[in-house]
Amino acid sequence: MNIILRRITLLILAVLLPAITMAEEGVETYPNPHWSESEEACLQCHQEVPKPGEPLKLLLNGDIINLCNRCHATISKDKYIHASGMVPPQQMVERMPEDFVEALEKDPQGRITCRVCHEITYQCLKEEFYRRMDNPLFHRGAPYKKRTDLCYNCHNKSEYKEKHNPHDQINDEGELMTDVCTYCHDKMPDRRKAKSIADVSFEYKKLDMLCLRCHTDDAYAYGCVTGYEDDGSPIYHGSRPTKEMLARIDQHTKETILPMELVTGNIFCGTCHNPHELGVQRQHKADVGADAHKRLRISKKDAHLCLGCHDEKDVREFQLGD
Repeated sequence: MNIILRRITLLILAVLLPAITMAEEGVETYPNPHWSESEEACLQCHQEVPKPGEPLKLLLNGDIINLCNRCHATISKDKYIHASGMVPPQQMVERMPEDFVEALEKDPQGRITCRVCHEITYQCLKEEFYRRMDNPLFHRGAPYKKRTDLCYNCHNKSEYKEKHNPHDQINDEGELMTDVCTYCHDKMPDRRKAKSIADVSFEYKKLDMLCLRCHTDDAYAYGCVTGYEDDGSPIYHGSRPTKEMLARIDQHTKETILPMELVTGNIFCGTCHNPHELGVQRQHKADVGADAHKRLRISKKDAHLCLGCHDEKDVREFQLGD
């Protein structure tokens, strides 16, 4: 079941994230051309609708990087999105599977382009659309068991024992690593002036999207998903609290903070989980949970976390599955 849910989440991210990002930046938007049979979708990348056996006639003189970055430039600021435009060393090329090398050779300069990791034809050709559930981002060679398995088609796994962790925010000398802050924030927050979530800004307005970039699998934890639709899609714990819930939340804000998403007023991942390392926040209440299990702002023991918002009777019914 977890595999199916993971696929659904990736599919949601693949469809929603570009649109959300572009809307925030205020740049010109384009219809999403991926996994579409419409001629309009084809014309977002091609001068005319391609025909079998004929040249593709891509826009922008066929420059794949510039073509993709019309929409994905902002997303590519994410540290998990691979850089492009460089020529890989020969030892790396020798490590690549044959289809990766073929994609590399399609660039006149032999540069790393988007098509090296993404098999573009998967989302263009109707006969390949069956791959969408397993591989919504049309990664070459996917599906993979782990995100990094894709990376090791080119990179030496033994050289990457540790993955970047944006929750590690203070170095061994006790200094704040300010470059880490902009992994989620669009600019460095002023810690002296910031009193609440309303005083800082983020890369995306839908804050759950910040977390789902890395925590796709974690999103199915007990409590993060509150149920399932008839088609098996998850119902996420991300709705707007009722007046009764807000009253209960208010009772807990003497010991901790339970922030809501600014744009929607919804509960989001950061309502229950503290994303900061202990010591980053100047207010003690904002620091609570930073060193706790799963970074929980309220202990989940005896359902205390749930009771921060919910009535005891509702919590009991949820636990029993009624």
